[in-house]
Amino acid sequence: MLYQKKQLPELYYLKNRHNTDNDFVDYEKKILTNNLSSYIYESSMMNGFLTRLQPLVAVLFDQVNIVKNFKNYIVDKDWYK
Repeated sequence: MLYQKKQLPELYYLKNRHNTDNDFVDYEKKILTNNLSSYIYESSMMNGFLTRLQPLVAVLFDQVNIVKNFKNYIVDKDWYK
């Protein structure tokens, strides 16, 4: 997600290694596989295309978080938890 990708992986790990709140939905890995028919994924070409398309769809959902966190100045604008 945008909050995780805009930081260095080492710093993100140091900041969030003790976080235990895992009640968020990981859109980047599940959004299309859970919402589309399994019949579409039977074709290997379509399966590869939809797998590559999932991060782009996740970015669309993360852009809504920016609007949602716009007035909340305490948290980062890309915070999603």
